[in-house]
Amino acid sequence: MNVMNLFFVSVVGLAAATYADAPVMLTQGDTTLQYAGKGFVLQSHGIASTPTERPFWSLLLEPETTPQAQCVPTTLRSDEQPSPMVSRSEKSFTLLYTNLVESGRSYAIALKITCTATKNGFEFQGEIANQATGWRVCSFIGPIFDNLAVDLHESPFLTATGFGKRINQVGTQAPWKPSGNPDQFEYPSDVYPGAQASMQWCAFAGATQGLYIGSHDAEHHAKAFCLRYNATNQMCGVAIKHLLFCASNAKVAIPPVLIVPYTGSWHAAAKIYRTWFDTIRPMRQVPEWTKTASGWLLCILKQQNGQIMWRYPDLPQLAKLADERGLDIIGLFGWAQGGHDHLYPDYIPDEQMGGRDALVHALKEIRKMGKRSIIYANGQLQEREVTEFWRTVGKDIAIQKRDGATFQHTYHKFSDIPIYRFDLGCTYAQAWFDRMLQLAEQANDLGADGILFDQLAMMSPMACYGTHHGHATPCMVHESERPSFLLRIADHMRTINPNFIVMTEGIHDSALSAISMFHACQLGAFRATRMEMNDRLARTRMEDPFPELFRFTFPELLTTDRIPSPMKDRDCVNYACLYGLRNEIESRYQPDTDYLKTNRIPAKDEYKTVISKPDLAMMAQNDPVESARYLKCVIDFQRKQSATLLKGMFADSQGFTIDRTDIPAKAFQSNEGTAVLIWNTQAEAAQVAVTVPGKTLVSAEDPERGTVDPKCAIPPNTLRLTPWK
Repeated sequence: MNVMNLFFVSVVGLAAATYADAPVMLTQGDTTLQYAGKGFVLQSHGIASTPTERPFWSLLLEPETTPQAQCVPTTLRSDEQPSPMVSRSEKSFTLLYTNLVESGRSYAIALKITCTATKNGFEFQGEIANQATGWRVCSFIGPIFDNLAVDLHESPFLTATGFGKRINQVGTQAPWKPSGNPDQFEYPSDVYPGAQASMQWCAFAGATQGLYIGSHDAEHHAKAFCLRYNATNQMCGVAIKHLLFCASNAKVAIPPVLIVPYTGSWHAAAKIYRTWFDTIRPMRQVPEWTKTASGWLLCILKQQNGQIMWRYPDLPQLAKLADERGLDIIGLFGWAQGGHDHLYPDYIPDEQMGGRDALVHALKEIRKMGKRSIIYANGQLQEREVTEFWRTVGKDIAIQKRDGATFQHTYHKFSDIPIYRFDLGCTYAQAWFDRMLQLAEQANDLGADGILFDQLAMMSPMACYGTHHGHATPCMVHESERPSFLLRIADHMRTINPNFIVMTEGIHDSALSAISMFHACQLGAFRATRMEMNDRLARTRMEDPFPELFRFTFPELLTTDRIPSPMKDRDCVNYACLYGLRNEIESRYQPDTDYLKTNRIPAKDEYKTVISKPDLAMMAQNDPVESARYLKCVIDFQRKQSATLLKGMFADSQGFTIDRTDIPAKAFQSNEGTAVLIWNTQAEAAQVAVTVPGKTLVSAEDPERGTVDPKCAIPPNTLRLTPWK
């Protein structure tokens, strides 16, 4: 029996099935989901939809053999199909399409969509069985809910873009883009998992109720959550796009999607996702030293142009500069003979910087000083043509496009040197895994406390058409295989050295079981000024960073912020402390090095050949000695209150009330109780009253003044912590 016949029998066997446009309905509490021939209609206490003539699913086909340049994908849409076969049981109904059509042409593709009433809402699952010879399914969009009666002013859309984003207004201008239907616009969405699509859920979040839309997909397949707006009827919509492949004579499952109305604040939606997530992928249990780590001084020793700024014997001096700023970790970038972003993945200790023995000795000295060191390796880049690895192995395991070309990245740090080109190593390939594991073992052998695999949590999934990589051709890579790739390395290194950690750049939740600490590089991780924070509180813009989303969903997260500058101003330091982020400063170029060593603010001309400069305005506007002093002051404050501010759980706005809506405050919870951290972002001193129901105020403390009267005003741009028991 062929694939489609098996597929058909599996559906018909559920219950008596008929071809019909008659409505079928599921009820869960006071919420109903109805299929009425034209699509799905949701009626809930919070957000409801109305019938629409637009498609509620679409499927994209591409020819299996046509060259890339001649490939014209074909879109099959629900509104162009004959009525599906409908089968019904007590808690579910199933729609079955046995042959899909487009413009009068029939394709031997069967599509099954099953809707099930769950404990709190409705779950959509599906399967595609493809017997269309010569055609490959390459994506599926569904379910699509158009005509949602929701006002983003009252119920903003929360999406896991980076740490999180809140969309407060609909629009027809950029960044909104036409979606292909008349008068319909779509907000740009990145593909999960990646640093700009960090979790597989979103929500319409009203003050007291909302709608959760999530995919409880344990394999972390590639998908995107797309917010839409119909300018004609002024209603919103949501579409879930699944990036998948189904070759002819094959079958593929469509990952589940849940729709759950909830009551309360958006935190209830976050708890739905976290409760499920804990059943499939536990957070990494990290070494004790990382829990109280204050952050790092990221330092490039040798740049892409070959300029050496720090030799290995200089590293204890670098550790001393970190200590003066309160930082615990030294991140060693550009430590190998190629320098930064050159000759990857061949990382060989540089004789010009002192050689291997000098590096080993320096890392021992750093440890004696009470500091930790993390050695750099790029987790995906291999330089084309010039490296031994690429010539002998790497070119055959590079991620390939359909036309045979490789995905390439270029990195160009200085205007007066060549552009270096890199292929991306396929994370399915055993040879790439072996090289990354070898680099982790080398870092441990040199005496480092961990390795950073740069970029490995940054990339969104992409299609690889390479052969002999260990995957089907084609295949979406950087999705379900990436958690295993990282976990195998982290677990292996734990058997060698339990205190050795694996870090990576970027954050998404599928990496949480392997990564002990993250080097952030996504929305919500960068510098935020007091004015920026006040704008977020006022909600007057179309969109705002919303780091609360990821931080509350995963309150144990250990991550740096991202400040590509050798200093942080007072705003940067307060922002990181408020959200429980570890601090970072970066020394990347010779003027940065001079700044750290001499406290001299560099002139712009000193960076004249540098393409990506640090924040020169921030450096010029702040006294170097004062910036270093305040960073250390706040870090010392965090260490004193480490039970809550370093080891505690980020609880956002939960568990307390505050009498000001124009001043941000966040709670941290620990075994010692609740601590509420306030940042006065106003230009003048502010009286702020906080209450934690059922608990007693212990004290009040500012980083610079120590213990203060809880009733006294908070000076401008100052933090205050109020612990409660």
